[in-house]
Amino acid sequence: MTRKTVLVVLLISIGLTAFSQTEIPKAQRLKWWQDAKMGLFIHWGPVSRVGKEISWSREGYGKARYDSLYLGFNPVAFNAKEWVALAKASGMRYMVLTAKHHDGFSLFDTKTNDYSITHTPFGRDVCKELAEAAHEAGMPIGWYFSVADWKDPDCRNPQTNGIFAERVLEQVRELLTNYGKIGLLWIDYEGWPTPVEPKKVYDLARKLQPEIIINNRLEPFTPDESHAYLGQYADYATPEGFVAGYGKVPWETCTNMGHQWAWKFGDEPRSLKESLHTLLRCVGGNGNLLFNIGPDSTGAFPADFAARAREMGDWIEKKQTAIYNTRGGVFTPASDYVSSYRGSQVFLHLLNADKNQLILPAIPAKITGAKLLDGTPMSFTQNTKTITLTFPADKIDPIATIAVLTLDKKAATLSPTVPLPASGSLAYAHKATASSAVGQFYHDAGAAFDDNPKTAWKIGRRKDVDFASYYGKNLHYQSPEIMALYEPSGWLEVDLGKPELVGRVKLSETSYGQSEIRKFEVLYLKGNKWVSLAEGTKMGDWDKTITRVKAQKFRLAIQDYHGYFGVNEFQLFPPAE
Repeated sequence: MTRKTVLVVLLISIGLTAFSQTEIPKAQRLKWWQDAKMGLFIHWGPVSRVGKEISWSREGYGKARYDSLYLGFNPVAFNAKEWVALAKASGMRYMVLTAKHHDGFSLFDTKTNDYSITHTPFGRDVCKELAEAAHEAGMPIGWYFSVADWKDPDCRNPQTNGIFAERVLEQVRELLTNYGKIGLLWIDYEGWPTPVEPKKVYDLARKLQPEIIINNRLEPFTPDESHAYLGQYADYATPEGFVAGYGKVPWETCTNMGHQWAWKFGDEPRSLKESLHTLLRCVGGNGNLLFNIGPDSTGAFPADFAARAREMGDWIEKKQTAIYNTRGGVFTPASDYVSSYRGSQVFLHLLNADKNQLILPAIPAKITGAKLLDGTPMSFTQNTKTITLTFPADKIDPIATIAVLTLDKKAATLSPTVPLPASGSLAYAHKATASSAVGQFYHDAGAAFDDNPKTAWKIGRRKDVDFASYYGKNLHYQSPEIMALYEPSGWLEVDLGKPELVGRVKLSETSYGQSEIRKFEVLYLKGNKWVSLAEGTKMGDWDKTITRVKAQKFRLAIQDYHGYFGVNEFQLFPPAE
């Protein structure tokens, strides 16, 4: 080998090493997923033999009985190519399979234990076959993976949890080494701190699959955090079972087409309208939808669920321009509409088939044209306060009618524009701050001022706690030890932008079981001093007329509470005439 050849080889080696050490930016890794909008979630395992919920039914069904179901699991109708074909026909652009749920059963050929699909009568590696079929069809594939294992006695055992953690890391290594390119890793949280250090899982996954995206459930200590908290080792948030409104951070709602994650006797799919509205509200909220269908014990998707999924795909195919490769906004979701955009076009989705006119808030851009998605011209008016869109009455779609608005600038340059106020609260959509909060959206300070009862501000973590020291501990989120990790008091503040005359305060609380706000106070800022307006010992739905006061900043101080509360709305109203 000549000196020149040696030099070339050395330079290539250095270049490859540098490339392998280059971190792929999060936005770049997330782009394909944010463009895809909807994926197929598949919860499946031996529990489908009895039609009960995966993992969560283990205690009630009997642990020994549940753990032995795999001995008769023989899904002879499983056909990976048919699963992928259904996902594609349904408009779903990625797939996520429960490689291992909390019950510890693996749908892949793990070498770490015998509780897996390869030790059933079926004997075939489901993950291998599905990954191969997905790769062949150009369908991104991801694995759901629980870092916990309710069957393994080493999990969170003070003496042996370290051994368990190494076993989990080996399972992650298997899943991300043996099945080609894996698009995402969907970690789950089940009520206790993760038994494996989040950094070890995250770093291993990123090392083995540099382009992979990973959800936010490695670090949570509560269900609320699992929905909304984006920590250091997370790429996107995962609200569950509901659509969370609008989020500037990447997020994905996971929910069921039916009424149980795993297959269930007698279950029925949600209507086409509800299914599609769930998708469109995710798209308009700047998020994704991971829509779950559970196969039965033979490995086939129920016929009525498969038919509903294909109906969704048929509808989406005609409207795909307004769905895929878009971002949510510029108009944030309202009861009657959502919107998405690409370039200088905004797609306005009318969700109320009983209306053919919408009044929207003004935006700092000129609308140069309006038409339906099929090209039918629309009339509109625009002024400094509102935009009025009139949809042709004979063109109303019973699911959603989509208008295309062309702007004189790129939609991405505009800030998200909230719906016109519905409650009349002076605090609606104004600048909100808090002493702490759970997550960056859905439970942030702004959630209490959005006229949306589905969102709520929730008090956040203490600053003086080493949360990492709790990983691997057998402490449920309802235990006093975990509850004590959150701020014992806090405040929520709104700036009205200018002094306003206020004569009534309305508060509403979300609570779970016995959790509640036990002492609170409403204050206003007078000069440099906070002055009390009213106080209470139980919030619930609290509505109080107060001595009228003119101020710009108001604060709700939470002085005592129990459990995990949420403040849905903090509303301020002018005095009654």
